[in-house]
Amino acid sequence: MIKPLLHRIVVKPEKFEDFNEERRRIKELGWVLPEREEEKRAQASVDRGVVVSIGSTAYKDYGVDPPVEVGDVVNYARFAGKFVKDSDGEEFVILNDEDLICIIKD
Repeated sequence: MIKPLLHRIVVKPEKFEDFNEERRRIKELGWVLPEREEEKRAQASVDRGVVVSIGSTAYKDYGVDPPVEVGDVVNYARFAGKFVKDSDGEEFVILNDEDLICIIKD
């Protein structure tokens, strides 16, 4: 588990293949494509994910309680944050609280 410090927020980014119709169809067929450099760059450009954890001082500089909760789907500034992997190899992005742009509600 990754625990954010201070004003940071941990987000599990959505997979690029969830946005790319062609890659999604290939995955549904059970095919596995090797990861190429283009896919790595495309994954880095994903700007949507699920909030996993919120730092203890997030949004305190603004004098408000955090407007996001764990489990919220959010958009964040493109190319913002630091990508890290947990002990299981799962990838997350750690963002500053100001890098979140909006909450996606269905």
